[in-house]
Amino acid sequence: MPKNGMHGAAERGQFALVSYIPEPLSSFFNRLRRGLPGDGNPQAHVTILPPRPLRAPVERASEQAQKILASFPAFEIELSTVQRFPETNFLYLDIAHGNSRVHDLHDALNDGELAFAEEFEFRPHLTLGGPIPEKELASLQGQTEAAWLSAEHARRFVVDEVVFLWLNPAEEDGEWRRVWSYNLRTHLLRTHIPQSASSQSQGLARTQAASVTNRTS
Repeated sequence: MPKNGMHGAAERGQFALVSYIPEPLSSFFNRLRRGLPGDGNPQAHVTILPPRPLRAPVERASEQAQKILASFPAFEIELSTVQRFPETNFLYLDIAHGNSRVHDLHDALNDGELAFAEEFEFRPHLTLGGPIPEKELASLQGQTEAAWLSAEHARRFVVDEVVFLWLNPAEEDGEWRRVWSYNLRTHLLRTHIPQSASSQSQGLARTQAASVTNRTS
């Protein structure tokens, strides 16, 4: 990418697309992850597009993502076994049923101004925790596997909402913000602009509020 493009991307921050895990599995994973290393351990989710530089204004990136999401229906996935990423020593849950659907969604979105050369091959999963020190790896993986096998919650659920997260460099707290969520069942858009959002975020909220009105009128 040209240097001016990289400069613009740095100024705009990063974004990611995720789908959050529904209850009661979400609360189960929140408890499980407290016993594992991790930087803040954000709310349990399936990553659709891993974090990447925002190469276009957030409004334009949002429009492209929403146009692609409009062609996808909601779909079921089933969480499978505890695995480890050997490159990073992160523990994760593999996805069995629905794996190809997550792949298809990722591949469709990883295009145009949303595209990024990802460091690792994309693998549909739910991150549990890490990186885990090598000397603790076997023990913690065994404990995590036992906890997952003993869980009484259903492993299968519907992916019906995709959330656009933005790490805005203008925000001093360095937190990822939910900008909007797109419902794959109803194809309706919902905005999540925080009150402290920058002027760019507020402009996006006005644009997307109009979009929702148009979709539901």
